Amino acid sequence: MDNNLSLKKSQKSVNIKKPLSLKFPNKCFFNIYFKTQQIMNNIPTIPKINRLAALAICATCFLVPFAITFKPAFNITLNGKHIGFASSKESLTLAENLIESSLARYGQADFSLSDNIQVTPSFCLKTNIKTTDELIYTITNSSENICMASAITVNGEILGACECVDDINSVLKSLLDEYKSNPSDNASFVQDVKIKTIPVSTDLVMTSSSLLQSLKTNKNIDVQVISNAQHTETIPYQTQKIESDQIEQNVIKTMQFGKNGIASVSEQVVTINGQETQRMVLHRSVITPATDCIVAVGTKSNGIGSGQFIVPISGYRFTSAFKIRDGRWHKGVDLAVPVGTPVYAADSGIVTTSKLSDSYGYYIVIDHQNGLKTLYAHNSSLLVKEGDAISKGQQIALSGNTGNSTGPHLHFEIHSNDTAVNPQIFLNFGTELS
Repeated sequence: MDNNLSLKKSQKSVNIKKPLSLKFPNKCFFNIYFKTQQIMNNIPTIPKINRLAALAICATCFLVPFAITFKPAFNITLNGKHIGFASSKESLTLAENLIESSLARYGQADFSLSDNIQVTPSFCLKTNIKTTDELIYTITNSSENICMASAITVNGEILGACECVDDINSVLKSLLDEYKSNPSDNASFVQDVKIKTIPVSTDLVMTSSSLLQSLKTNKNIDVQVISNAQHTETIPYQTQKIESDQIEQNVIKTMQFGKNGIASVSEQVVTINGQETQRMVLHRSVITPATDCIVAVGTKSNGIGSGQFIVPISGYRFTSAFKIRDGRWHKGVDLAVPVGTPVYAADSGIVTTSKLSDSYGYYIVIDHQNGLKTLYAHNSSLLVKEGDAISKGQQIALSGNTGNSTGPHLHFEIHSNDTAVNPQIFLNFGTELS
């Protein structure tokens, strides 16, 4: 009987609880559970006042790591399949709107994600919460009808998309290379061309060759090429004329033949779609200079006039025209000048008269042998004689106030077939003084 009592006491004093068969996700949770069991097994030996402290310690050891590691979030499922976590419904809505906006710009205005996406409150590791951009990629890549693709935009308008950015770069390079003549040419797009990675309908993703053909056909993009061109050009020779009194008038003799030169020219050429729009000379250097042509123009008078007159005197005042004056016809023009002013032949010819008369004073008549004659009157001195061959512009007299004259001047007449005509038909003397 004593033995049985001793056995019962022994069994009663040993209070060992059989541990539960549990699985723990990591060592940290196992240690927390183990410590908790130790404390619970020893509760009879611990005063009640310390039980609450022990429970608080246990809760702290469990909740603090949980709060640090986990965060409230929204579990996102697409067509019943979990695809990620969002920090808020607003973040998810923004991602949906951006996807739908991108699809609308590329011809899918009726596409909507709302019916396929479900959201439920949840917890997750902070590192598993996706940003708006990550949600766009995740939703797009998890959908059956849309995908992330590389697109070409021109001034903000989407023109086409390919599966990868290398295909887009290949298309753009082909467009630029088409108009380049040399590797050194600088080719660029006239429009604002950009590459963007955006959600698009899988049906609209093109191959690089299809996209290239589409852009060429529709001519959506213009290519500007700036290139340097080098060529030679001809330097035309100039013709110099010299007068020679050894050659008869109106005779031209070549003294030196002209020869064109050669220059090297560097230019900058701008083209758009192969059509030249601008050319600018950067540098020009002479390889071979041009040789001028020199011709001699004869001034030696042969007595034949050209029919083209010059005013025979300078520094004059036009005082009287070809008109009726003092009741009789004034057959020439009067050009007032100081006595001694040089008088020149109005055209080439032969002197037929060089003498003094009562009315004209000292005067000269030149026959230009072409039906025209000129008369120079009231001179103070005559410098040529009858029979002299006179050249156009040659000095023949000094002006004066001889004969029937009211003041120093040159009286000048032109005769056609021995009839006096108005000199103002041939020459401009300015305004007559009244």
